[in-house]
This record gives sequence, C-alpha cells and structure tokens, in this order.
Amino acid sequence: MDIEVKMCELAVTRGRANLKALGVGSCLVILLYDPVLGIGGLAHVMLPTSPGGRHDNGNKANYVDTAITEMLGRMRSLNCKRGDIKARIIGGANMFPRFNSDIGDSNVRAARTTLEKEGIQLAAEAIGGSVGRSVEFSISDGMVTIRERF
Repeated sequence: MDIEVKMCELAVTRGRANLKALGVGSCLVILLYDPVLGIGGLAHVMLPTSPGGRHDNGNKANYVDTAITEMLGRMRSLNCKRGDIKARIIGGANMFPRFNSDIGDSNVRAARTTLEKEGIQLAAEAIGGSVGRSVEFSISDGMVTIRERF
C-alpha cells in the first residue's frame, strides 16, 4: 500500500506500507524507523520551529520540532522504544540560490537539534544542494529510495 505524505503532513504506520513524499525542495522529510517492530514514520515539513501560542496553526506537521515530537508520540503508543528508533533526514535544498534563502539549512539544523534533544540517533542524511528530491520509504524493510529532480 502506497501512502503519499504531502507537504505539512505526517504518517506513522507498520507492515507493508510505502510512505512517499514528492517534490521536496527546501522542505525536509524526516523518517523515523523502529526496525525491531517494523514501524516507521515520515513527516514532510515546511518550517524549522513552531512559534507556539496563537501564532501556531495547530498543524504539528508544519514544523520540524513538533513533527518529530508527534511522530515519536505515535510510535511510543505502538510500543516502540526510544533506543530502537533511528532517524534519517532528506531535503533542505536551496532551490533558488540567488535569493539567499536559508530555510533549507534552518530546517536541517532544527532537525538535528530536536533529534539530539529527544535522544534519537541520526543514522543518515541526504541534504542541501539545489535540486528537489522525491522519497519512498518501505516500512517492511526500512529501505529508502531517493530520486533527485533537476
């Protein structure tokens, strides 16, 4: 079963599902995986940190920090142990270098900081550059396929 996770969405599942994120530029895809239980999650986030309070629209998948916390909560509710969960991050590109935007870098920094704070090992990353990517994450075996889009 293929599940497309669009921008500002996240999903946590188990079994034979494939989680996909298409057209990832400066956004960041965060993958969390528990290989012991075969449970994984994918968040396709747009911004680094939630402003909180009345400025936060309540969608935890908009922001790196709240998306990681939300996925970890869902995974723990499925009996995942924090020490078994590994992370991967993909994206954070600078799609328009002449505009000097650092949103991609900010997303990557926020992910590294939040994962460290949560005690989750960052096992791999495919970040930066100036090309978009599409990601497919097979929950059954933990395999990640990344296609660059020029």
